[in-house]
Amino acid sequence: MLEKEKLKQKLQSEIRESIEHKLVLRREAPLIELVSFIAALWGSKLFTAMSPGSSLIFQLWGFNIHLHHFNYGFILLVLGLMLTFFKGPWIMRIQHLIFGLGLGLIVDEYWLLLTFDENASVYFGPESQFLSLMIGIVITLVYAGIALGIFFMSRREVKLWRQLCETVKSGEGYVSD
Repeated sequence: MLEKEKLKQKLQSEIRESIEHKLVLRREAPLIELVSFIAALWGSKLFTAMSPGSSLIFQLWGFNIHLHHFNYGFILLVLGLMLTFFKGPWIMRIQHLIFGLGLGLIVDEYWLLLTFDENASVYFGPESQFLSLMIGIVITLVYAGIALGIFFMSRREVKLWRQLCETVKSGEGYVSD
């Protein structure tokens, strides 16, 4: 009898952990990624619009190194991908937050990546700003559609997992030997 109770508690724990994983992965993660993507993309656009030409230039071994947004974005993407090797709901949330920030910074620099021309008149020119703005809007809308679609479509799945957990907890379900 004691063995069956231990098995029941282990099953409840596994179901609870699985529910939390599903909630984070299927519902929260896309929304976290969307919000961080929007914040990075539109925040960097606002920053470059308000202070054009201001950037970080480092001296390294006698060379001037100019780091653009996409450099930081690439670093954040790599960090986000490295976090996939770790387990836990908070690690997963942080991973998606970092990944969304990195993607937003890279998308902001799309024109620079397309032309590789750092000339201020081209980089801050109207065609650069327009193309970057249009790409940002399209990706934001597509991303929002996917994230919100997943969020609302997974409601039934989460409800089923919760029902399973309650069934096991109440003892109505049974564990066969």
